[in-house]
Order: sequence, then structure tokens, then C-alpha cells
Amino acid sequence: MNYETPTKAMTVTSYGMFTTKGNYMVGRIVDAAVKLKAQDSDELTAWAFANRELSKLGYADAFGEATDTDVREQVYGAIVTDQLVPFYI
Repeated sequence: MNYETPTKAMTVTSYGMFTTKGNYMVGRIVDAAVKLKAQDSDELTAWAFANRELSKLGYADAFGEATDTDVREQVYGAIVTDQLVPFYI
């Protein structure tokens, strides 16, 4: 049995990953961190979550660049607005 599923056009923000799939995966991390920040009102917790998830993603052979400084800086910029939150944690 086949079920039709509605699809919508996917736009992928570039976070400095080498592939569209990589940017998509990092985008999911950013989205989750932004939701965490909205619920928790704590940017440090959201950044710590995202940084940890990037480290985990970086263990996959296809996404090793997830821990590159450029990727982490772009993710940090997407989550953190208070410059008192340290980049290096």
C-alpha cells in the first residue's frame, strides 16, 4: 500500500557544511536549540546543547566538519544574541 505524503519545498540554510545534507542536519540542531532557548530562556544551555550535538554529529564520517570553527561560529550566531555567553565552553 502506498500513501501519499504531502511534501513542501525544503530550504536549507548554509552553516558551512560541505553538503546539503550536512547543512540540513546542522539546521535541525539549530532549530532544536532555538526551541530550547525559547522554553528555557537560557542561551548558555541552548549553546551547550548545540555544541554537544555538533560534536556528536562530527563523529559520523559524512559530517566530520561539524566541529570546524566556521560551522560552530555560524551555529553560535544563530542561537546566541547575548555576547556574555562564551563561545568556548
